[in-house]
Amino acid sequence: MNSRLIAVYSLAALFATGCGEPIPAGNGDVAAPVAPKVDIAAEPVVAANVEEYFYNPAGKRDPFKPFYDTQRTTTQAIDPNSPPLQRWDVDKFILSGVIWNTNVPRALLMDPDGVGHVIQMGSYVGRNWGKVTSISDQAVVVTEEYQTIDGELVVNPVTVHFPGSTDKK
Repeated sequence: MNSRLIAVYSLAALFATGCGEPIPAGNGDVAAPVAPKVDIAAEPVVAANVEEYFYNPAGKRDPFKPFYDTQRTTTQAIDPNSPPLQRWDVDKFILSGVIWNTNVPRALLMDPDGVGHVIQMGSYVGRNWGKVTSISDQAVVVTEEYQTIDGELVVNPVTVHFPGSTDKK
């Protein structure tokens, strides 16, 4: 332990001697350079006009959740007592078919287990009590509403498309 301290001090001394002005030759006294004193209390500190930032997690993924969950397979549901359409998040469903040119448009959503569910306007889909608000020939829109920590109401529309669809409106 002591040999390490000696090595550290000797290295510090070597670096310290290599810095600064060259040592003049001769026996005269050499004055050490003095840094100018700065009075910190005399200078006013001006704070920049900075806006406060508040993080809103609406529509963002959990940063602490791993990308690939090795503990759960797609066949395991979140809560076996919940209705079948509310066992998974909305983005886990796949749109398989739409009947949309009628008085009551309907759509067929496939869950991760491969089971199809027929939905219509007002059906609850997803774990966050999302409600089907729109059914078109291209997609189904499920709107989730929840409150943030600040008490602000957040409305998050989630669109479910056909698989391989390039039209993501």
